[in-house]
Amino acid sequence: MNDQTIRTAAIGLITITVLAVGVAVATSPVVAQSGELTVDNTVSVPQGEEQTIAVTYDGDIEPVGFEYVLTYDPDVITVTNHQSGDYFDASISPTINSGNISYFSTGSAEGTSGTVSLITITPARGAEAGETTTLSFEDDETSGSYDDGEIGTIALTTTDGTVQVEEGTTIVDKVAALTDPANELDFDDLNAAIQRYQNNEPVDGTTLTFDDLIYVIEQYHQ
Repeated sequence: MNDQTIRTAAIGLITITVLAVGVAVATSPVVAQSGELTVDNTVSVPQGEEQTIAVTYDGDIEPVGFEYVLTYDPDVITVTNHQSGDYFDASISPTINSGNISYFSTGSAEGTSGTVSLITITPARGAEAGETTTLSFEDDETSGSYDDGEIGTIALTTTDGTVQVEEGTTIVDKVAALTDPANELDFDDLNAAIQRYQNNEPVDGTTLTFDDLIYVIEQYHQ
C-alpha cells in the first residue's frame, strides 16, 4: 500500500469520525430548564387579623427574572401589602390592585429556590367566616427566564393558593370597642386607634390592622 493510498484512507476515516460526532451532537436532546412558582397552600385568616403568605420558586436553574399576576376575590380578602422577598437582588416594586397583584424582577437570583415575594392579606370588610378565595396565577402573564451564556425561557408550572376566612373580631366590633359611648366615634377615639395601631396594642384582645385603621378614619369623617 503506497503513501497516497494510506493518506486517502486516513482522510476517509477522519471524515467518517467527524460526521459521526456531528450526528451525535445534533441528535443529543436539549435539556429543558424548568421550575415551579407556588403560593402557600391553604391559609386561614381570622376576621380582623392579617396573615402574610409567600410566593416561592423551586427549579433546576437560577432565574434572572420573573413576572406574574395573581388574581383573587376582593370581596373575600384585601391585600394590604405586597413586597419582594429575599430571592432576587433587585425588583420593581410589586403592585396591588382590587382583585389582582403583579410582580416583576429585574435582577438575578441566588440559588435555584427561594422566596420571590410576600403578600399580606386580611379578610375583606363584610367577609363571612367560611368564605374562600383562590390566589390564582394568570398563565399568560406569568413567566421566567435564565441566562447561562444565552438567555432562555424557564418552563414554569404554577401552584395556586387558597385563603379561607375564619371567625374573629370584625372591623365593626373593633370600632365599637374603641368608642365611649358606643357608636359615637370622636377625635379622641380616632387618636387612640392611631396610637394603638402604631404601638401594636390590641383592642379587646385583637390587634388593629392597617385596613382597620383606614376604616376607623372613614367612619370618623362620615
